[in-house]
Amino acid sequence: MPFSVFSHLFLVERARQRIKRSATAAGFATPALGEIDINATDTDPLLATNMRGTFLLTRKTPNGIARYGFSPCFIEEEGVLATELAIRLWDGSETCGWDIRCKSVPEAVESFGQASLEPRTLVVSAALARGILGQEAPVPEGLAGTVNRMQVLVTSLPETVALVALAPVSAGLCVRMGDSIGIIMRPKAFRVVRT
Repeated sequence: MPFSVFSHLFLVERARQRIKRSATAAGFATPALGEIDINATDTDPLLATNMRGTFLLTRKTPNGIARYGFSPCFIEEEGVLATELAIRLWDGSETCGWDIRCKSVPEAVESFGQASLEPRTLVVSAALARGILGQEAPVPEGLAGTVNRMQVLVTSLPETVALVALAPVSAGLCVRMGDSIGIIMRPKAFRVVRT
């Protein structure tokens, strides 16, 4: 079974596709939009997937609802969307003034420590995972191990990029429906590393 990096990075909610009753030949129905209730005191901007395979800045509505779109994404293609996430976090840190950019994984861990937060997930490329885990053999995609109480996830990120994140419940929500995925997340729950 293919490895889902997002199912380890975010809180997961699974939704079942519905068969359209009006025309049985039409197949399965996949929603374009999802929404979730957000904590009333949370005013930080969010990043959410759209239907075009990227992430956009969004905010909750006055009633506390935040919306996200469903992007077509097979589980095998999640590395591409993870790379897009790293790009959007990096760009958003400049435009929104988020202090989430780091030059190394230890710097990212220290950044969370200064805020009295504990990182729980490290997403890296296979090449970077070998160095972090101290292995000489190639590291396959998936859950590669743990380092300093962080799970190390290997996916097809560029070799110079890594994501360090808080626990899934703090990072955001991932909803998979068939071959589509919807994500809404808190950018400040991440640190983006570019070496």
